[in-house]
Amino acid sequence: MLPNPGCDPEINVIVLGAKVLKQLMTKSVTLDWLLQEFSREVKVSVDHMILCVDWLYAIDVIYLDGERICIYEAS
Repeated sequence: MLPNPGCDPEINVIVLGAKVLKQLMTKSVTLDWLLQEFSREVKVSVDHMILCVDWLYAIDVIYLDGERICIYEAS
């Protein structure tokens, strides 16, 4: 998951993950909403966004509630 030299840092999974988590701190959202919102900010492919969401899910930071992506609350 570490960025390769020469890769655009804006589309790195870690950078995208941080942006997704920042958004999820305010409200839960759908994957469609994330794709639309992030395409306005940075040119990112659907594959990169899905990889980012998969990564956040795999490290147990987010969960799905129906179609909504939610962040786990810190205890």
